[in-house]
Amino acid sequence: MKQKILSAVIYATTALALAQFLDDLYAGEPVTDHLGLIYLAIAGTILFAAACILSLFTLRVGVVCGLGGGILSWPGFAIAIPRIPWGSVVSIFPYSNWRYVLTAILALVVSSAYTVNRLRVLLRGRNDLEGRNMGLKLAGTLFYAAGIFVLTHWRSIWEWLFRLRYGN
Repeated sequence: MKQKILSAVIYATTALALAQFLDDLYAGEPVTDHLGLIYLAIAGTILFAAACILSLFTLRVGVVCGLGGGILSWPGFAIAIPRIPWGSVVSIFPYSNWRYVLTAILALVVSSAYTVNRLRVLLRGRNDLEGRNMGLKLAGTLFYAAGIFVLTHWRSIWEWLFRLRYGN
């Protein structure tokens, strides 16, 4: 059961990070560049959300949905990776939608690595090591999900803390 929860948290985090990026992408103005790739990313986000729910019932189907979500989402983000000014990534993080692009890419990397690992384990039929360090894996996954949440909402969190402290 813990493996199903771990899978659901990873896929939910990815779906929410991608949805936040797509929401921010469409919030500013109409998008006309690479519209087909954006539609694929939207379909991938829906598959990640489905993978989250299906992982709670059957891990195998959830991982296959996660694989489909990754396959559909990566092309849209693969063209964004060369455009990121990696030399000044810390200074651009607070501006525009860079933090949403970076957190979406981070979530895609983590979910892709998790999916490939789960597929390897499921195809080999080796579930004997599944219970090893599961508490630590679950805690790390929850910490990762909280980190993604803070990265995407850090400005709102600071405003809320400021209002809480100074009562405005």
